[in-house]
Amino acid sequence: MTTSKHSLQTKPNHFWLVFFISLIGLGLGIYASLRFGAISYSHQELMTILTQPFLDSQAQNIIIDSRFPRLIAACLVGAGLATSGLITQAVTRNPISDPGLLGINAGAGLALVLSYLLMKNLHYSLILLFCLIGASLAALLVFGLAYQKKASNHQIRLILAGAMMTTLFSAIGQAITLANHLSTSIIGWQSGGLVAVNWPMVTFMAPFILVGLGFALLLSHQLNLLNLEKSLSQALGQQMRKTQLLLLAIVLLLSASSVALVGNLAFVGLLIPHLAKLVSKQNYRQLLPLTMLLGASFMVWIDLLCRVINSPYETSLNAVVSLINLPSFLILIRKGQNL
Repeated sequence: MTTSKHSLQTKPNHFWLVFFISLIGLGLGIYASLRFGAISYSHQELMTILTQPFLDSQAQNIIIDSRFPRLIAACLVGAGLATSGLITQAVTRNPISDPGLLGINAGAGLALVLSYLLMKNLHYSLILLFCLIGASLAALLVFGLAYQKKASNHQIRLILAGAMMTTLFSAIGQAITLANHLSTSIIGWQSGGLVAVNWPMVTFMAPFILVGLGFALLLSHQLNLLNLEKSLSQALGQQMRKTQLLLLAIVLLLSASSVALVGNLAFVGLLIPHLAKLVSKQNYRQLLPLTMLLGASFMVWIDLLCRVINSPYETSLNAVVSLINLPSFLILIRKGQNL
C-alpha cells in the first residue's frame, strides 16, 4: 500500500519533468530553425530582425516572411498529427492505429489530387474542404469494412482495411497525377514538406488546427472514460457512440487540415503518442498536452534537418520522418513496451 501511494505521488513530478524538458527542446528547435538553413545568421542578427520585424532587408524576408510561417506550420502540424494519432488509438482501442495507416490521410490526398485536376489555383478554403471530404469518405469506408456485425477480430480488420485503402487511394492519386501531368503542381505536396508554406496559408489553416486541439483538450476526461471497460464507462454516464463520433470528427479535422497544409505525412501520429505513454500511460489529461508538445517539437527539428542535411536543397520530409520513426517504433517493440 505504501509503494502504491508513493508511485502515485511521484508520477506527476515525473510527468512535469518530461514536459518541461520537452518544452525546452521545442524552444531550442524554434531558435535553431530561425537561425540556421541555406543561409545562417548570427545570434545578434537574429535578435535584430526579431526586435525590428518590419525592417526591409534580405534577412527580414528570409526569417520573418519565410522561416516564421514555416515554423508555425511545423508546430501546428506536428501537434495536430500526433494528437489525431493518440485519439485514434483511444477510440479504436488499437495501439497501432494512426490516421495515416487507416487511409484517412490518403483519402484527403486523393481528394486534393482530384481538386487540382478539376480546378486550378484553388483557394485554401477549397483545399481544406476537399481534404475534409476525402478524409471523411476514407474513414467511412475503412470503418465500414472493419466493423461489420458478423465480423470478428475488428482490430486486425481495421488495420488491413486501412492498409488496403491507403494503397488504393495512393495508387489512384499517382495514376491521376501521371496521366494528367500534375506532377509539377503537387510533387512537393506528395513528398510532404513545408517549402511552400506562407503567411496566408498559415493564418487560414491555423484556426482549424487550434480548434481541433482545443476540443481535444476539453474532451480529455471523456477519453479517460473511454479507456475504461464499456460497462463502467456507461455507468459513469458516458454516451460512447456520440463521444466516439465527436472524437473521430476531431481526428478528421486535424488530419485534413494538416494534409492540406503540408501534405501526406506518415508515422507521426503513430510513434509520438507511444513516447508520451511512456510517461503517463492512462491519464489523457496529461497525455494530450504532452503529445501535442512532443509532436510540435519533433516536427520543428525534423523540418530543420530537412533544410540543412543537403543545403541549399530541400530533403523530402516524408523520407526523413519514415527513416527516423520506423526504426524507433521497432526499438520500442523490441524492448517489450506495451504498445
